[in-house]
Amino acid sequence: MAEARETPDDLPRTVGLRDLLLLSVGGMIGSSVFFYPAFTGQWIGPAAILAWLVAGVGMVSIALCYTELATAFPHSGGPAVFPAETLGSNGLVRQFFSYLEGTSYALGWVFGVAVSAWYVANYLGAIPSLAGVRSHTVLFGLLAIVASLGVTLAGIDVTKRTNLVLTALILAVLAVVAALGFANGEPANATPFVTGSSTQFLTAVGVAITGYGAWTVVPAAAGEVKRPAWTIPRAIVGSLLTTTLCYTAVVVALHLSVPPSAFASGNLVMVAPLSAVVVDAGLPLLANYALPVAALVAIFTTMLVGMTGSARVLRALAERDTFPTAFAATSDRTNAPYVALCVVAIAAAAVVIGKQVVGGIVLAALVGTVLPYAINIASFVGLRVYRTDVTPSFRAPGGLLTAAVALGFLTLLGLGLSIDYPVAAGLTVAALLAGFVVQYVFGDVTTALDRENA
Repeated sequence: MAEARETPDDLPRTVGLRDLLLLSVGGMIGSSVFFYPAFTGQWIGPAAILAWLVAGVGMVSIALCYTELATAFPHSGGPAVFPAETLGSNGLVRQFFSYLEGTSYALGWVFGVAVSAWYVANYLGAIPSLAGVRSHTVLFGLLAIVASLGVTLAGIDVTKRTNLVLTALILAVLAVVAALGFANGEPANATPFVTGSSTQFLTAVGVAITGYGAWTVVPAAAGEVKRPAWTIPRAIVGSLLTTTLCYTAVVVALHLSVPPSAFASGNLVMVAPLSAVVVDAGLPLLANYALPVAALVAIFTTMLVGMTGSARVLRALAERDTFPTAFAATSDRTNAPYVALCVVAIAAAAVVIGKQVVGGIVLAALVGTVLPYAINIASFVGLRVYRTDVTPSFRAPGGLLTAAVALGFLTLLGLGLSIDYPVAAGLTVAALLAGFVVQYVFGDVTTALDRENA
């Protein structure tokens, strides 16, 4: 293992468009589609179809802002780099928002990895001969985290090749599930269409949007992308459109197959919602074997992408003296940020051991998704206003109007989620702020500011 790197731009660019598309799609069309529809369906019934569609469309407005930022600053750990490069002339302000964006982004993925790992035993236990596995949720969750850590420590080239094969399998199985739901479902099952309140609809959109968040691996890995000006826009927009289409089709299939009353605790649809679609179609072999295997594969791809993106963001913070410098340590052989990867894995394992998973879903949506997105929408505005010296190869259509739409969308989500979880969200943000104060007083933030002002 090597010492921490001195600059953020010395990584080999080996990731092409196909790799990046499938890495992004594989992260999004992952574990979330196999269990989040159970929650959204329970909260608001068939209106969950609209919640998933609204989440995808709203995410496009956010992604357009990120795409412009990523082509302006194609560095590894991009989401944490953007605030440091754009948010005004005050160095401390830029460092603070860079820290807050990066740590909240990483925290969101800690919960995302933990939630994925938590469901390994559920889907493995769906295979009839392995039913007893469901009583060992923590053990199999930890094994999944260890396996994901092993692949990501091998470097992004191994990660992308593994993801390529696994994503192809997931897409094939989900296409079959959607086709079965459309062919065998009944429109009568989608009534009543709305079963929850307006705030529950916003909560459902907020949870659904976490299923679209893995495209941020594109700017997070931008320092390792070939031809970033050409590749990044196509990877972000292409993967989001593909995922929105897939999610909407699968959720429609689910609500055509089962009525709202089926979304009760203990029912099959709450344990494994997509299994309910294929059971309704009279294909128990598909439900008992192919679907659980696809779910396990999807869980693994999401974990790979989450650990890949979050570790690179933490490395970017450390390289800019906004986080402990140990997090910048990178392997000479694989270019993997091994310290950051191990810390993300350990934190996710702690969530699994502590069994804080269900609350973590909404907390990840609010603190790990809404907050970092809002900061980088502000970074997009900062790019347009303060960094006129930078000319991105991609310009977001609509400009500042697109940023306003994205911010309005996030505000609605934040309000809906905060109504139900204000204390947890407030305590989490307070802990992140305390971390910055510690870094400022005892760490490297003042060093970075002194060097900037020299």
